[in-house]
Amino acid sequence: MTKGFSVFIHDNQVQISNNFEQGTYDSVFVETPTVSVLIEGIILNKKDLLKNSSISFQEYLVDNYLKNDWRVLQQLEGEFRGCIWDKQKKKVLIFTNPTSTQRVFYTKIDHKIFADSDLVRLSRTIKENSYSLSPDMTSIYQLLAIGNLLENRTPIENVYKVVDSHFLEIDCEERIITEKEYFNISGIEYYNKKKENAVDDIHEIFTEAVKWEYEKDLEFNTSSLAFLSGGLDSRMAMLYAIQNKFDIGCALCFSHSGYFDEKISRKIAEDYQLHYEFIPLDNGSFLKKIDQLTKISEGTSLYSGGIHVQYALDKLAFQNFSIFHGGQIGDGILGGFNSEPMRKPPSEYKIIVNQDFLPKIQSDLKSIMSNYEREEVFLLQNLAYNRTVLGVQTLQPRGYLISPFMTKDFIKLSLSLPEEWKFKHKFYLEWLSKHCKEAEKYTWERTLMKPNAYWKVGFGEKYIKNGYLFFYNKILKSPEKASMYPYQYYFDSTPEIQQYYQIYFNENIGRLEAYPELRDDVIQLFAQKSFYHKCQAINILSIFKLYF
Repeated sequence: MTKGFSVFIHDNQVQISNNFEQGTYDSVFVETPTVSVLIEGIILNKKDLLKNSSISFQEYLVDNYLKNDWRVLQQLEGEFRGCIWDKQKKKVLIFTNPTSTQRVFYTKIDHKIFADSDLVRLSRTIKENSYSLSPDMTSIYQLLAIGNLLENRTPIENVYKVVDSHFLEIDCEERIITEKEYFNISGIEYYNKKKENAVDDIHEIFTEAVKWEYEKDLEFNTSSLAFLSGGLDSRMAMLYAIQNKFDIGCALCFSHSGYFDEKISRKIAEDYQLHYEFIPLDNGSFLKKIDQLTKISEGTSLYSGGIHVQYALDKLAFQNFSIFHGGQIGDGILGGFNSEPMRKPPSEYKIIVNQDFLPKIQSDLKSIMSNYEREEVFLLQNLAYNRTVLGVQTLQPRGYLISPFMTKDFIKLSLSLPEEWKFKHKFYLEWLSKHCKEAEKYTWERTLMKPNAYWKVGFGEKYIKNGYLFFYNKILKSPEKASMYPYQYYFDSTPEIQQYYQIYFNENIGRLEAYPELRDDVIQLFAQKSFYHKCQAINILSIFKLYF
């Protein structure tokens, strides 16, 4: 799998190091006397860009940049990141993709500019240049209150992330960094046609996105591996692929054995005669991979959010694939980020995971939220892009994770739809009913009812699903049957995991001696019965172990 790139700018010199093999996926590094262009990743629309042209992709990138400057980025779709060194204008552009799933970090120290696609590697480079690292305490408390970092923050003071849809323009002579946006979602206007038209439009856009990603499998001559669970998002993405005559090499599910994610996905795979691979998460042994997941998360989100994904990846038997086909953020962007059926500014809705630490970041959080007019844009950029991205990072050693819900056109259309249409997933169900009727045949894990009527959403969540959870959690005392991955049950029922966490805590709590307030907070957190709270405490210790 590709390993990224590094950039070092000092004394009017630019050093670019590519740590990937050219020709892997769509990754290229082309150098000419006037410009050097490095792109790492998958360009979903590469064939469209080169249509009716005899030039190579490398030539296209160079020619397009020389004609259009940074606007070349607006033409790219997919999972990519990179840099462009304009030797004539003496500037460097460093960029990430529209959803920032392909991350790049940077800092400026003593007129030297460092950038890297790997925060851990960047931290080592900074140290190798005789600079010390300090924790950013606002970021540390964001992790405790929110579970991930917001906007461009990292755990390291004065080190930042290039945010979604943005690029850095660096003046190499003056060493001035300017952040610019190439894809703006905050100013998207409301959809101006009827809802019926919107249902058809989203069908066409989703179809194009699915075709792009599955045609990449054909281009790479690899099989198609599709995630499949009990939710709607992965179901829709896979069924659209089947509708468009693509072969599914493997439908992959991982959850606790016997939970609805397995039951539902297994039934779908059987009905469509698909090769099905199920990876049980039953014993929780993977919960001990603390440092491994913190390194993958780079300390920007809670490590436990991807720890089961890492376990499944280690156990995966299916081979010969290059892409994980998923359905990330579909639920959120089509209604899940709307707390009311109307446009409203952001609040703490859905973003706070531990109220005890809210006072520590409340002023900073209010300042951030004041820059957003719409809660769904705030949550999309700060929850979806900055939290669910951990799954992308975890899988990337084996392949790129791609979701048809994350193309620019799908995002633009979804954000243009009135909130009242999307609230409680009404529009989602209308789209499903008209263009993917097959998806209605199977139970929806969220409601434990088939998604074939709008009234079932509220009723199913409130009575059926909650009733099921109460029955197994409270009556039968069998929490392992009530979750896709019941971490609390694994911890409570496995002394070996309990001992491992206690030893890890004991060995690393001393790292916080210079920060007595944080140390006391972490001690108090770890003492709580909630495994989630223990993970929060351990997460901070693991970050300090990694960087400081």
